[in-house]
Amino acid sequence: MRSRRLFAQSVFLLFLVAIPATAQTFHGGVRGRVLDAGGLPVAVPLDLIDIATGLTRTTTSNERGQFAFSNVLPGEYRLRAQAQGFKTYERAGLRIDTQTFLTIDIALEIGDVAELVTVEAPVPLVNRTNGSVTASVDRTALELLPSAGRNVFIMATSVPTVLATGDAQFVRQQDQSNSSLMSLGGGPRRNNAYVLDGVPIVDLLNRATFIPSFQAVEDMRVQLSAYDAEIGRTSGGVFNVTARSGSNEFHGNALYQNRPDWAMGRLFFAAKNDIENPETYYHLYGGGVGGPIRRGRTFFWASAEGYRTSTARSTVLVLPTDAERRGDFSQSGVTVYDPLTTKPDPTRPGQFIRDPFPGNRIPAGRINPVSQALLQYLPMPTSGKSRPAVAQIVDRADQITAKITHRWADEVTTTGLYAWYESMEPDAAFYGRPLFENPADPGGGAFVRGAQVIALNTVWTPSSQSVVAVRYGFNDLEDDNRPSPFDPSSLGFAPTYLAAVPLKKFPNIGVTDYGRGGSLLGDRPRDRAHYYTHSTNGTFTTLLGRHTLKLGGEYRLTGVRFQNIGGMGGFNFSREFTFGPNPNAPIPGTGDALASFLLGFPSNGGISVSSPIDASLHYGSGFAQDDVRVTPRLTLNLGLRYDFESGLRERHNRIIAGWAYDEPFPVQVGGLRPDGTPLVLMGGFRYAGIDGAPTHQGNPNPWQFAPRAGAAYAVDERTVLRGGYGLFWAPSQGIVADEWGTATTGYNIGTSYIATTASPFVPCEGCSLTNPFPAGINQPVGSSQGRLTGVGNAVGFIDEESRLGYLHRYSVDIQRELPYQLVVGAAYLGAAGRQLMGGIGGWGPNINQLDRHYLALGPALQEPVPNPFLGTALAVGILGASTVPRGQLLRPYPQFDGVYLRRANLSKSRYDALALTADRRMSAGWAMHVNYTWSRTLDSQFAESNFFAGGSFLLDNYDVDAEYGPSALDTPHRLSLVGIVELPFGYGRRWLNRSGAANALLGGWTISTAGSVQTGFPISVAQSPNNSGLFGSAQRPNSVAGVDRRLTDDPEVSYDTRCGCIRWLNGAAWSQAAPFTFGNAPRADARVRTPTRRLWDVAIQKSHRLGARTVAVRAEIINVFNFADLRGPSLAFGDASFGQIREAAGFPRLLQVSAQVAW
Repeated sequence: MRSRRLFAQSVFLLFLVAIPATAQTFHGGVRGRVLDAGGLPVAVPLDLIDIATGLTRTTTSNERGQFAFSNVLPGEYRLRAQAQGFKTYERAGLRIDTQTFLTIDIALEIGDVAELVTVEAPVPLVNRTNGSVTASVDRTALELLPSAGRNVFIMATSVPTVLATGDAQFVRQQDQSNSSLMSLGGGPRRNNAYVLDGVPIVDLLNRATFIPSFQAVEDMRVQLSAYDAEIGRTSGGVFNVTARSGSNEFHGNALYQNRPDWAMGRLFFAAKNDIENPETYYHLYGGGVGGPIRRGRTFFWASAEGYRTSTARSTVLVLPTDAERRGDFSQSGVTVYDPLTTKPDPTRPGQFIRDPFPGNRIPAGRINPVSQALLQYLPMPTSGKSRPAVAQIVDRADQITAKITHRWADEVTTTGLYAWYESMEPDAAFYGRPLFENPADPGGGAFVRGAQVIALNTVWTPSSQSVVAVRYGFNDLEDDNRPSPFDPSSLGFAPTYLAAVPLKKFPNIGVTDYGRGGSLLGDRPRDRAHYYTHSTNGTFTTLLGRHTLKLGGEYRLTGVRFQNIGGMGGFNFSREFTFGPNPNAPIPGTGDALASFLLGFPSNGGISVSSPIDASLHYGSGFAQDDVRVTPRLTLNLGLRYDFESGLRERHNRIIAGWAYDEPFPVQVGGLRPDGTPLVLMGGFRYAGIDGAPTHQGNPNPWQFAPRAGAAYAVDERTVLRGGYGLFWAPSQGIVADEWGTATTGYNIGTSYIATTASPFVPCEGCSLTNPFPAGINQPVGSSQGRLTGVGNAVGFIDEESRLGYLHRYSVDIQRELPYQLVVGAAYLGAAGRQLMGGIGGWGPNINQLDRHYLALGPALQEPVPNPFLGTALAVGILGASTVPRGQLLRPYPQFDGVYLRRANLSKSRYDALALTADRRMSAGWAMHVNYTWSRTLDSQFAESNFFAGGSFLLDNYDVDAEYGPSALDTPHRLSLVGIVELPFGYGRRWLNRSGAANALLGGWTISTAGSVQTGFPISVAQSPNNSGLFGSAQRPNSVAGVDRRLTDDPEVSYDTRCGCIRWLNGAAWSQAAPFTFGNAPRADARVRTPTRRLWDVAIQKSHRLGARTVAVRAEIINVFNFADLRGPSLAFGDASFGQIREAAGFPRLLQVSAQVAW
């Protein structure tokens, strides 16, 4: 009820501003003032004429001479002012891009209205209108700059403070997730807003659901620090895209692009191992056509683009030798211990000891039959334990867009956009068989996506001083995981297990140090999710004296329908069961995860069975914005916004709304804890709508006000000083479509593999890979078990007090216009985040960890004691044996394993950046954009990660603030350069501009380039094994002072042919932390980073006119210097692979050849 009242309040506020409205508009505008020859303000009619369509907007300057054209569609315009007694003023060439606002002051000359004064001045290059920090990606950039994937959002990486954290190979239409893994201006990832023609195109995970092709885009505005109160539901930045429109003339184009495989550079690891690139192909096709349906009234633009590709990727697999597959580790350089011999150490009370296998060989009779059967699906190594491998990734994608613009009357214009997209993409399959033909390959199966977008916009001008804009948007995205077909009956699993699994497929097997980053066998699970968003929005703008006042609001419904069908479960194997002799403090060179696999003893695992879920949330907002032109030199931007976002709901209340922290558990077992305190059980799930629990998750904040303020001061005609501050509320995050992401345990139910019970070092009796769930697989029971749901297992929930995070943004910058259309600038951008999530995945603290003061008990925490739960309904899972470790009974909720607080807003951040820029718009045949960014990013986002450096983790679950330090996203230095040069020969250029052989040969050449260099990301080192001993805490090694952490700066020098890897880290810089300690290595160590990233592309284009047509032939060289975009090293200290780099991201050098005809 509380949430409903709060939502009603937000809806009421929305009605107060009289009209439903949007958070982000794509329109631009022109404002200024009109003065007579004596410098006095004058009221005159003005026209703003769209050159392409002829559509005209009319207004009249007020008594102060002020005028404003608001909600102007992007395009090129002509401004005209005329009144009796004055010559007619006209200024052409006014380019208004997305969210571009020009200030044009007009001085009228006395004379006859029939006399025309034409002003040829260029569009102002410095921003005198507002204090926001933004950048534009226009059609010139889209048409001429090199691009590996023709992804408009990825083009923003040339903008200062825009940081891409994903794989540079996944930059295509189908890469919605990677396109959303960007940080803008120090904001959190997956917090950005993506807007297409004024409507949001994000899903519940804050991903862009649709990536329009270059053919469909007019331009894009990247808003880093936008102090307009119209901006909302983002604590990152805004990607504001305008779709291309038709004009009064018919125009069109057709494009074909190809990548000849003979020109592809050598893949880094394949070249090191003398492996030839595989055969690849790339066919991209597209085009667009537009024009008038009714000249001067109705226009259209339609486009289509698709591709069929086969790309290559290289890695070095780690695979067991033939001897190791037979259990023989005598030549492996490690000692393998038998976990079934684990016993108390008679010489050291409280410690344990185990015996090695005789001869370092596992007896044939001890090898698990399922493990033995699974090994036949693994390829063999080619040298030692290494197998350099190359994968072919076969993708397809298609999209169609159509946009219509219609002028109903001089005062009313409507645009309508429809977009459709579909793709199929597999992962990198390195085991060497075609798609769907190797179910054992972790890269097997395929991922199918489909998306639709509808965007309707109407602009109404009720008077010369006022404009109304209303919009409706809809978008949906369907994610469909499809595994390879497989019958697992031949693998030797127990019949009862096979009969109970939800889907028969290949099981997922992870073995530390083997395969590709530990992933050894089994392709993707079967699941399907349908994300959707409805939005309605608009604005009312009016000119009052010096004030341009804008009022608005927004309503959004966003949700997901999903069902995780799953499969055969997943099982992970580590060294813990086979190292020794003391499993609490194993000596180096002991244990092997493959030995644990051969024995059939996973360290963890599980399987899920699900019910259909339909979850959604509501969002409403209202805002007021006043742009005040205080003096001709000073403009202020003042605004206030109100946001309200309900907690997540499920249509049938199939969610967990909270945790019964201090409420007695329904079943009590009595007795005392090992520390002598009464064993009183508390906690358990609170299901939505039951026993007074709310029907939503979290605690929506009814006071989410967001003040905004900006200023622009013109020091002189060529210099502007700008600055601003804004508070931005983050959207809900981490709502992953699964049991844990939505907290739907009971409806989506998992069964955890029980690795140990009585002792943390001895495998659970009767538990193995053959029959991993001897007590059966849990089935969905909904909320019928109440707080008994999940006992004996790890569980997760959403805290009832959780609220949305927010970000303070502030900036100050100076811009100076120089000769030759050059603008230089220096900017400070800052951001401070509060109540942030630990990371985009939604992981939070384990509130069932022992308090750190229990570390003093040491090995006593692991000693078996009688199980007080035996003989009750709680004797399941980890509580099913006759004894339990002493530490289990000291946990806050001893009837559970881990209790994870999901989507917890406990973290903070700080970002500071200095950006130096030099920009030149396209003029006289050349343009450039050069920028350097120095930045520092600090945070306590303990679960944040990136593609290159992996993830971090929370050390002590009760001390999040201790994690504050360098962010996993910290990259102090980044240099970016973009340049376009038209050679001055041929038609429309300076020389040889007449037809003839010289024009045909030398004319129409354009060269462009885009490149960047940036420092790597900090690394996050974990300890393996984790011996912290607090039943849920993490552990890091200790740092060794005075030892270089990196072996070399040059990957070429540090390549080791013995392992087929780059040895990046110096293991001597860390030491194993003692049992029952945390270790002192930092969460993210900025003293050592992943390799420097260097990306450089070049394009050469030859255009030739054939009558009304232009034919362009183009060659793009992606990664022209064939730099290896290396991933970071393995970071589990204690594992054999620690410090090794085995994989490169991005593309090798590629040649893209294309031909385009335009008319």
